[in-house]
Amino acid sequence: MTILPVRDAELLLDEYHVGAWTPTDAERELAESLAFSSLSPSSLRAGLRHAPPGRLSDVLAPVTTVMETTAEIPSAELLPLRKLLDALAPLP
Repeated sequence: MTILPVRDAELLLDEYHVGAWTPTDAERELAESLAFSSLSPSSLRAGLRHAPPGRLSDVLAPVTTVMETTAEIPSAELLPLRKLLDALAPLP
């Protein structure tokens, strides 16, 4: 059973790979800040607080809400979101 609403992350990643969606510079910066940190409700909320509205924020907001209300999230649940963030974040 999937706890997190990760289907949107998978769809957005697919759109990114086929060129149907291009993240803004601000979305790339958000992805970079999150890709190199542990994904937690507080890190997601902090990133969203400073991010402009956009497709990436639309994906992250519901995930943040679920994470805030769920005691423990299996790491496998975060994999689609982690893949999306890694794809958008430039390599160091």
